[in-house]
Amino acid sequence: MIPADKIKSNRFLLFLLGYHLIFTYFSWDYFVENGGDAAFYWFQTEASRNRLLCDLFHYGSDVILLFNYFFANILHLDIVFGFLLYSLIGFLGILQFYRLGKALMNGCTTVFGIDFLFLLLLLPNLHFWTATLGKEPVCFLLITAVLLEICQKKYFSIKLIVAFLLLMAIRPHIALFLLTAVMFVFFFGKQLKPMQKLLSGLVFLIVAAVAGYMVLQLSEIRYPDWERIRYFNEYSLLSFRDSGSYVPMLDYSYPYRLFTFWFRPFPGEFTTFLGWGLALENIVWLLLHLTALFLLARKWQQLHFTPVMKIILLFAVISAVIIVQRYAGFGIFARTKIMLQPFTGLVLLWILTFVPPQTEKNT
Repeated sequence: MIPADKIKSNRFLLFLLGYHLIFTYFSWDYFVENGGDAAFYWFQTEASRNRLLCDLFHYGSDVILLFNYFFANILHLDIVFGFLLYSLIGFLGILQFYRLGKALMNGCTTVFGIDFLFLLLLLPNLHFWTATLGKEPVCFLLITAVLLEICQKKYFSIKLIVAFLLLMAIRPHIALFLLTAVMFVFFFGKQLKPMQKLLSGLVFLIVAAVAGYMVLQLSEIRYPDWERIRYFNEYSLLSFRDSGSYVPMLDYSYPYRLFTFWFRPFPGEFTTFLGWGLALENIVWLLLHLTALFLLARKWQQLHFTPVMKIILLFAVISAVIIVQRYAGFGIFARTKIMLQPFTGLVLLWILTFVPPQTEKNT
C-alpha cells in the first residue's frame, strides 16, 4: 500500500505541473505582446537567423542556439514548441529544487500546520522564468543539480561535474560565483582531507581562470583592467535607460543597490499586471527575510548551517555584489534572481522550521 504522505506529495506535484504550464502560457503571451530573447534563441531575428551550425560551437548564448538548431532549423518546429520544451526543462529543475528542499530540511517543512516549502514552490516568479524560452530554465536546473549533489555529499559525481561544466558554458559568471562559494566553504571546512583540499584548490584556480577569461570575453572587457571594468559596468547600467523598468542604480548607495535588487519593485513602482504581481511577491520575500533575521538573532547559537546552506548564502552574496554593478532594471532583476532567490528561500525556511524547539512545534 502506498503511504498517504506519498500520495499527497504525488498529487501536489501533479498540481504543480498544471500550475507551471499556466505560467508557460503567460510567458508565451508576454513574448507575443512584447517580444524578447526567445525570438533570438529560436532563430527568428537577424542576429541568429543566418547563423550556421558550425558557428555555434562557442560558449554563452551559442550553447542555447546549438541546442535549438535541430528543432528550429531542421524540423522547423513552431516557437510554441520551444516554450513547451524549455518549460519542461524548468519543471524538471523545480522537481530537483523540491528534492533539495526536502533534503535540506530533512523532510520537516511544516510550521504551525503550514507547509512552507509548498508555498515557496507556488511563488509566481519561480514559474514565470522557468517556463520561458531562454537560459533561465536551463541554468536553474543546472544550479539545482549541483547543489543537490553537494547536499547528498556526492562531491565528485559525474552529474555534478557535467552540470557545472554546462553552467559554465552557458553563463560562466554564474558558474564562477558558484565555484567560488563552493571552494571557500570546503577549503575552510572539514569535509575534505588536506590533500583533497590541495588538489581541489589547484583545480579551482585553473577552472576559475578559464571561467574568468570567458566572462571577460563575453562582457567585451577583454582583459583585466580596473578602468575598463568600471567603464563597461557604467555603460551596462546606463544601457537599461530605454527599458520600461529602468532603475537609476548609479544614483544609489551600494547598500540601497543591494536592497533594490533583492526587494524592489514595491507596489505602485511598476504599474503593469506583471509588475504588481512581482511587487507583491517582493513583499513576501522581504517579510520572510525579516522574520528569519529576527529568529536568527534570537537563536543563532542553536543553528548549525550545513555546507550546502553556507554555499547558497555565499553564492547569493557574491552574485548580488557583482550583479548590481551591471544591471539596472526591475525586469532583469526578477529574471536574474531566479538563479539565487529560491535557494536563499530554502535557507530562510530552514531557519523558520528549525529555530522553534521541536517540542514547541509538536505541542
